[in-house]
Amino acid sequence: MIKARLEAKNLRIWLTCIAVFLCGIIVCTPFLGLLDDDMLYTVFPFLNFGLVISGEGLPTWLVDNFSFGVSLACVCAAVALFFHLIYVIVLNVYRIQRRKAAKVLKKTGYSKDYYDILEAKRRKLKKSVFSSTNDLCLVKEYCDGRRYESAFEILRNINIDDFDVKDAASYYALYAYVFTITGDLKNARFALELDEPFIEKLKGSVEADFAKALLAYAEHNFDEAKSGFKALLKCRSNEIRVWAGLYLGLLYLRLHSKEKARKLAVSLSGCKKTPRQSEDLLKLLKKIETAYALEAEEEAEKTREEFVPQK
Repeated sequence: MIKARLEAKNLRIWLTCIAVFLCGIIVCTPFLGLLDDDMLYTVFPFLNFGLVISGEGLPTWLVDNFSFGVSLACVCAAVALFFHLIYVIVLNVYRIQRRKAAKVLKKTGYSKDYYDILEAKRRKLKKSVFSSTNDLCLVKEYCDGRRYESAFEILRNINIDDFDVKDAASYYALYAYVFTITGDLKNARFALELDEPFIEKLKGSVEADFAKALLAYAEHNFDEAKSGFKALLKCRSNEIRVWAGLYLGLLYLRLHSKEKARKLAVSLSGCKKTPRQSEDLLKLLKKIETAYALEAEEEAEKTREEFVPQK
């Protein structure tokens, strides 16, 4: 989700800058001598450029300074495009490093080589606008690799003042998640309490909802956990949906609902998953298989006892 927000922001800035620049060029063409009024009106019949450019019906001060104002707008648009070009270059560095890391992850798993690439990317983006957002992504990767101390180290050193509301909500939800996974349920609850103001501003956060459901599961509040995980199966984030499904499957096994766990695991098989999620799905399927095997063994034992002669 964090990555998606990053790239959507990039597209919006690009489109805005290009639109402003093109509009400035269109309006400036008469003053640059590239088109006269008649030609301009012929090329753009849907716009009454003839009246605007000749100044008919416009205040004198606006007519006298119109050329300067439009030129200034074009300069501002050009400057915006220049800085956006720098932005795009940095973003491409981010994407290239991410693709390289994905290849290494597929080949070697959550290895030292994989995390070396992620740390190199972090150093390159350290002074960029992506720094804090990239750190949140890195925390998730360390959690997937079960390197929780490294995740804590990054979380402790992030400057939350650089975050918008969405990233701040993600930050505290991640903190709660790591605390829960490592067994520190008191601090997990505290992190979720700190997250509440940001969640209210967003009118909800699936990452926080997942952290709450996981905490309820860890506290053996199974009804609340089941309700939370089931609700997240319908959320838009594929990653959160898969995690919620995996934990709900484990919860069904705890509640002796093997068939529900099996059906859920089968449905997750067709979803896009991270390597860690794929690994955990295999573990869930193994647990389900074992549960069915134990049930079959118990039934067989009961049957044998029925036919054993009583002494």
